[in-house]
Amino acid sequence: MCMDGVLTINKPAGMTSHDVVLSVRRILKEKKIGHTGTLDPMATGVLVLCIGKATRIARYLEAGEKEYSAVMRLGVTTDTLDAEGRILETVSYASPAPSDILRIMQGFTGVIMQRPPVFSALKVNGVPSYKLAREGKAEPLQERSVTISRLELTSYVDPLVSFNVTCSKGTYIRTLSADIGAALGMGAHLTALVRTRSGRFSLDQARNLDVLSDPGHAGAAAQALTPIDAALGDFPVVQVGEADAIRIRNGNRIPSKEQGGIAEGALVRIHDPAHGLLAVAVMTGGNLAPEVVFPG
Repeated sequence: MCMDGVLTINKPAGMTSHDVVLSVRRILKEKKIGHTGTLDPMATGVLVLCIGKATRIARYLEAGEKEYSAVMRLGVTTDTLDAEGRILETVSYASPAPSDILRIMQGFTGVIMQRPPVFSALKVNGVPSYKLAREGKAEPLQERSVTISRLELTSYVDPLVSFNVTCSKGTYIRTLSADIGAALGMGAHLTALVRTRSGRFSLDQARNLDVLSDPGHAGAAAQALTPIDAALGDFPVVQVGEADAIRIRNGNRIPSKEQGGIAEGALVRIHDPAHGLLAVAVMTGGNLAPEVVFPG
């Protein structure tokens, strides 16, 4: 079965993101599948898979904003920053007031610097950091800038703090929990995490793996598949005629006739004369330069 499109999976706890990819490859009998943003084994929720030709747009989908629902436990720190790690310290503390937690959380909104956890898939000299950490060889990773546009306290029953986060690509909620705990003076670690949205793909669109593999739900994957053009629906459309379509198919840039409406560096979908997706292009110097071409 040849499939091209985007499939949103509700990742179960206990599986790695790669495990999910392998399962879907087996279910669909399709080798060309990749995901657009790792979820830790403990985490559940939205895992966006690109299938067939859609693997060519994975980088665009991965860049989308993410939303999470999370729970952290105060007073206990672990080496992995979550409940699956080894406990490093347990602290006795006076329970903070909800207003204190809110105040500290506000300090972690906007553009902030965050240090990724050493138990992560980020590579150091070609080796995943988590492998080095397991061997006791990991060094602190370099801080990087992330954006947290929303951080909302949803429940607090000491020692558990529940919150929702809207953030940029590359934000580690484990690190955020640990940093909030440190700022409160008692430490904390992540105990539960659900990704509720990744870009334009939300949890209510997601399919469970058992449904996809159930013979009684034949065709469930095809029905759940988002076409490539629709998956890029946040990008504006530029319609071209046949002459410009030929140039785009050959990888050549074309002059933009919509310079006033498209910002420099913006990404657009180019539709061919039949209104099909022809390419993803970037506006540069008044021209549309194709980055990915779908010749048909």
